[in-house]
Amino acid sequence: MENNWNRPKDYTNQRDTFIGDLFQIAKKDKDVILISVDMGASALDQWREELPDQFIWTGISEQHTINLAAGLANQGKKVYIYFMAAWLARCFEQIRYSCAMAKNPITLLANGVALGYAPAGPAHETNDDIAYMRSILDLEIHCPTNLEMVKTLVNLTYEEPKLRCIRLERHYAVDFDGCYNNPKTNFIDRGIHPLIGKGKKVALLSYGFMLGRMKEVVEKLIQDGVDVTLYDVFKLKPMNSDLLKEYINECDYLVTCEEQTLSGGFGSIICETLADLGLQKNILRIGLPDRYIFENGDRNYLLNNNGLSVESIYNKVSEFVNE
Repeated sequence: MENNWNRPKDYTNQRDTFIGDLFQIAKKDKDVILISVDMGASALDQWREELPDQFIWTGISEQHTINLAAGLANQGKKVYIYFMAAWLARCFEQIRYSCAMAKNPITLLANGVALGYAPAGPAHETNDDIAYMRSILDLEIHCPTNLEMVKTLVNLTYEEPKLRCIRLERHYAVDFDGCYNNPKTNFIDRGIHPLIGKGKKVALLSYGFMLGRMKEVVEKLIQDGVDVTLYDVFKLKPMNSDLLKEYINECDYLVTCEEQTLSGGFGSIICETLADLGLQKNILRIGLPDRYIFENGDRNYLLNNNGLSVESIYNKVSEFVNE
């Protein structure tokens, strides 16, 4: 499914790209509804001005917003909700009962995942959202890497509505656009893609913002002569277990790195998948500490101070593969 709509703006972040492309679809389909808890996104202006009957601003009332969206979806509307990722926790009950259990296909646009809103403090950070969101049955979780993936997800969510959480990054990790060759829907469904290296011995798995740091780590490892490949896992649920097995079946060492706590997060997903596949690997999981982060600073500062600097990750991986 190609994106044939001409966007009026050249948006440069994932949030505004998604909302902007969706706006072009909504102009042709009155059943597309966008509900926003936030008014800070510039892409919302055109919705408010040109499609007032398809745009609802609910303010800071996440639980109510989910129930409202569920009712609209139940009546055949294609509903999208935009809010800060941290507020997923506030409406977990409503997502579980009003959306998942009631089988209402809603797209959750969770912006500023992990430490994306770090300067605002721990209440605005989501270092645990993967753990609790993946416990919701029949929910897909996507972590688009670049704007091409975001635009493809706009098409996918419109053409094939179901309950999905799209984890949107506030900051670009690194330009990986050339690695994906204009992804289509079937590519998104694959969920895993090799980025750098062609090694068989060591497989490094990550996603989102952390890929920028992992790219630097892999480049250093390659200089050291390590036989390594970095994989982007951009669809976390359901995990493409067959493709994962194909990619890592021959590796001796497997490393996961995430901007989440390790309990129930990305590394846990990979370990559970390997157990289901009957694969035994030497595994190292790298992530944030099991606590809320009260230090004051931006995203890079907090990552560096909590064990996720490039140097720290590189040292951990080097020690692991050279044991």
